[in-house]
Amino acid sequence: MDKAILGDIFESIENGVVVFSPIYNQQGEITDFRYEQINRAALLLIKKEKSQLTDSTLLTVFSNLRGSELFQQYLKVIKSGQSFRSEFKYQNEELDTWFRNYAFRLDSYLVIQFTDIDEYKQIVEERSRNESLYQAIVRTLPSNLDLLLIDRKFQVQISKGNPLKALGVNTLMSVNSFLSDELTTDAFDPIRKNCQKSFKGETIREEISRQETLYRLSFVPVYNHENVTFGCLIVAEDIGIFSLSEDELRNRLYALESAKESLEQFAYVASHDLQEPLRKIRAFGDRISTRYADKLDETGQDYFERMQGAAGRMQVLIDDLLKYSRVGRVQNGFEQINLNQLVGTVLVDMETTIEESGATVEVGSLPIIEGEPTQLRQLFQNLLSNAIKFRRAKVISYVEVQAKKLVAGQTNLYNQSIDYYEITVQDNGIGFEEKYLDRIFNIFQRLHGRNKYPGTGIGLAICRKIIDNHQGDIYATSRVGAGATFHIILPQQQTMQS
Repeated sequence: MDKAILGDIFESIENGVVVFSPIYNQQGEITDFRYEQINRAALLLIKKEKSQLTDSTLLTVFSNLRGSELFQQYLKVIKSGQSFRSEFKYQNEELDTWFRNYAFRLDSYLVIQFTDIDEYKQIVEERSRNESLYQAIVRTLPSNLDLLLIDRKFQVQISKGNPLKALGVNTLMSVNSFLSDELTTDAFDPIRKNCQKSFKGETIREEISRQETLYRLSFVPVYNHENVTFGCLIVAEDIGIFSLSEDELRNRLYALESAKESLEQFAYVASHDLQEPLRKIRAFGDRISTRYADKLDETGQDYFERMQGAAGRMQVLIDDLLKYSRVGRVQNGFEQINLNQLVGTVLVDMETTIEESGATVEVGSLPIIEGEPTQLRQLFQNLLSNAIKFRRAKVISYVEVQAKKLVAGQTNLYNQSIDYYEITVQDNGIGFEEKYLDRIFNIFQRLHGRNKYPGTGIGLAICRKIIDNHQGDIYATSRVGAGATFHIILPQQQTMQS
């Protein structure tokens, strides 16, 4: 093909294309790349004239790339011949832009094809902000209000509780799941019909009585910025409590409190009674290990070690179950607590863990509140231990504890006549997907394998019980690979008797 035609094709490509030749030093190492060819689109993207690049090099024009991970990847492309794709943001006096690029080797040349993805990144960032806002709004909704936001494909976009229980469906729907996949045909069909009416702009409201509970169920159309319905909001409000007489309500509360006390007593007794046989298992295991270990073959030793390991895990589980049963209520009464001093004692207790992990823990100015010292010490120890335990590999763990006073109106579930504080424990660890927010505070819930991160899954359940005892709230925000933040809402004064 004629070179002129090839040149015209090169210039007409919509993406930026640059061809570089590597520059070697006396040791045969690549130190830079020289511009050989660059098309019109590339010049527009990097805001340069062709004359500015004549006899120039990559690092002369883009000095910020010197020593960068991106430059190292370009070196690997030339050395290995393997192509490389990436997204990166470049900032200097002229540019502040996100690029997506594709680099590959052609003969001895480095060819880079790139395009501006700033608008795409802004859309992604705005969507992330909106999702965070939606999640924040969902968290502030009353506890008797459950909802699902589904799109036209019946895929769940936002989830809180299970509004479908008003229709007798007990399946808990998670974000990104499809109703058509999770539900039986009989269960899905009436939901589909109501949603399809909502997709046409119709709002459906009805009251449903089920198992002595009255629900107010709504199917509400949701519109996008072009005023076109893109989904349906399914909302179920449990209004059964308001339909009960005062005597019925009192009887139910009494039964609930009795059941709670019985469960706490059962957990304590069961755990306590399990201690003695477990002690004997471990004691006899230690004797076998001391006296007869050399008489066991390799398979026998493996079985024995597994038994001892299981007994050890059982001991930890029982200890944690006992802790969980003991925080059922405040035992020693409330008193004024300086949280800076309390967290300071926790950090002293954790000194070895912090040193071994290389973690840094920064504590800001914390308030003085009313609380039960032992339980609040347990609360912060659990949260700080988790922050350090779930750290990213090859990243220095950083944990920050801060507090701020909440103004009236920032809390809609609490007594507005007293002051509240929001205390945050933020880390830069592995994080987790926010679809698990409802699960992490349940007892025995684990998001990771036991071999990688030891534990029983009781720690955060204990935190929730402690916060409940202090008439507060606790929730988390997180992103995978970007750490987690636990938000603790506590009143300055306690209004209930301990």
